[in-house]
Amino acid sequence: MVVVRTITILRNHCIVSELHITKTLVEPDIEMIKANAILTDGSMLYVSEIIGDDWRDYSYHWQRDGRMLRRWDNAPHHKELPSFPHHVHDENSVLSGDDVNLADILSFIETKLKKQN
Repeated sequence: MVVVRTITILRNHCIVSELHITKTLVEPDIEMIKANAILTDGSMLYVSEIIGDDWRDYSYHWQRDGRMLRRWDNAPHHKELPSFPHHVHDENSVLSGDDVNLADILSFIETKLKKQN
């Protein structure tokens, strides 16, 4: 389900102008998708989602002109954060984060883009 859901969300979101699926895997006990989306402002969103029976790994990396703007992930480092393993990297620091999904990230970016205009 994660592969179809991710593709559907990205293809139908108003800030996504181009979508490239770079890798998928669908097996009975695991699904994975890696994708790159060019957004309407020219920035890029790199999506990685891997889901097993009772676990989920994710990374949503947003960048412009090769410079990271923000990355949300649940890699098991930054154990000092109260939201471990969920955290957010911005340009200068690592912050506590929520357990987010692709729709959350696109909504956040859309709000940021609207404020820029």
